[in-house]
Amino acid sequence: MDRKSLIGYVLIFIILIVTFYFNQQNAIEMEASVKTEDSLKVVARKTDSLNAPTAAIVKQDSTASIVAKKVDTLPEQKYSIENEKLKIAISNKGAKISGALLKGLKTFDSSDLYLLNNPNDTFNYKIYFKDGVVNTSDLTFELAANSKSAIILEAQTNGGIIRVSYKLKPKTYNLEYSMELVNCNNQIPQSQNYIDFKWVSNLELLEHTVEDEQATSTIFYKYKSDDDVENLSVSESEDKKLQKGVQWISFKQKFFNTTLISKNGFQDAVNINVEKPIDETTNSIKRMTASAVLPYDFKPNEKYEFEFYFGPNHYPTLSAQNIGLQKIITLGFFGWVSKFMIIPIFNWLASIINNFGLVILMLTLIIKLILFPLVYKSYVSSAKMRILKPEIDEIKEKYGTDMTKVQQENMKLYKRAGVSPMGGCLPMLIQLPILLAMFNFFPASYELRQKAFLWAHDLSTYDSILELGFNIPFYGTHISLFTLLMTVSTLLYTRMNNQLTGVSGQMKWISYLMPILFLGFFNNYASGLTYYYFLGNMITFGQNVLIRKFFVDENKLHKQIEENKKKPVVIKKSGFQKRLEDMAKQNAAKTKNIKK
Repeated sequence: MDRKSLIGYVLIFIILIVTFYFNQQNAIEMEASVKTEDSLKVVARKTDSLNAPTAAIVKQDSTASIVAKKVDTLPEQKYSIENEKLKIAISNKGAKISGALLKGLKTFDSSDLYLLNNPNDTFNYKIYFKDGVVNTSDLTFELAANSKSAIILEAQTNGGIIRVSYKLKPKTYNLEYSMELVNCNNQIPQSQNYIDFKWVSNLELLEHTVEDEQATSTIFYKYKSDDDVENLSVSESEDKKLQKGVQWISFKQKFFNTTLISKNGFQDAVNINVEKPIDETTNSIKRMTASAVLPYDFKPNEKYEFEFYFGPNHYPTLSAQNIGLQKIITLGFFGWVSKFMIIPIFNWLASIINNFGLVILMLTLIIKLILFPLVYKSYVSSAKMRILKPEIDEIKEKYGTDMTKVQQENMKLYKRAGVSPMGGCLPMLIQLPILLAMFNFFPASYELRQKAFLWAHDLSTYDSILELGFNIPFYGTHISLFTLLMTVSTLLYTRMNNQLTGVSGQMKWISYLMPILFLGFFNNYASGLTYYYFLGNMITFGQNVLIRKFFVDENKLHKQIEENKKKPVVIKKSGFQKRLEDMAKQNAAKTKNIKK
């Protein structure tokens, strides 16, 4: 590895450290288990009238009057609706969602995977009536209509009705939701032209470690008039007041999210807040809150329509929502590389290969094949520099500490030999976008979640082969084998390059130090990422061996350099240099005329 190549390597290392800082927190690694509550209680009450207009609904008990009751007057009852992907539990207390089961998916400990499953969650409307304030969370609702995939709950208050409706879309993770105030317009003061809305969700642990979940869990949001998606910081508790026109608010975890989509956009300001749990020994990840003011127009039938998304952070699935929801998946500064190259290739390979370890292998081979011309160019440049090294050493010995003269003589030598000193560095820097795109893609890839390969039980998290029982600073409490293999392969590749380029002294030891630092940084990263880097190292190692053996004849290269030295050196002036010389000539001519 020549000096210029090493500089490029150092630049890559620095950018990786910066990216690491913004993606991970320094927290104590801890393992926690999570157990879900009892399964949803299903009330199999169905009616064909759900497909008819709301006014035509036939209640199952026509003699029962729907009266607003305080939450402690009747026991809690849960109803359920479901489709092919979701099973939603809805409580009669506040008519809120008490659990969203994602069918066929499991948590890290093989329990059923629920979203919005914490009893302390809140979904409340505060309505200001003439005779007092009503919170929907304090009301006991009764069943008005129910089918397998839809339900309507109602509560009566002083002659008006509060109606809550849920309907699952077929074969999706989407739940249509609305809240109506029927004949309430005469009960609300004319000065009270709004109601308050508040949503609180306590996120539960779904993946292997609290640290991993907290580092990627936060609130994302998007304005209806803007294509950009914004989010709160993941590193600390934060709150923010958003301007009117918010289209959706997403409570995001590492691989799943619960998103509330407003059909018409929130017309007034929205306040959002993220807090870390006070007791970090629990399975709680973060407490997320969204509150807003909803306009009230005194219509006989005032309806607020929303839609929920309960599902995975799967790029194609989120893209299909057509609201920019896929942008909650953090792909980093070079996300465009993932979007237009890595994700399409990865999804294509996954469609024809069942084993994701083999998918990563094929992805690596394809990328390395695409980058082979750059690797070849870099090797040839390094070989030329290696041939010139004895003459470079002579120049350094001749001019000693006069670095300006050394640099000038080196540049003359490069020009005479037809060698570019940046030839080995530039190809490496061109590969940087792909390197960093992979750094963000693999940890965020839902496809790798709970996918095993060899000893790695889950390619989306670290592949521990030994739990140490104690913490090593900057390393962790376990040994990840793919990270270890990545480090060893990098050291072997570095040793080969040092031997080929003749690097010695301080530069040599720096080149060995960086892979060792990588060992600590990547020990807690997704094993899919470190497996990819290991494969990349080994393939690059093999490419260099093949290039040296079959593609590059260093004896011919040496003869070519010697022939180049015999040719006269023509130093081409840049356009900028020519303009400076022209300006100097014009100024000289003007000065001469003035003197005359």
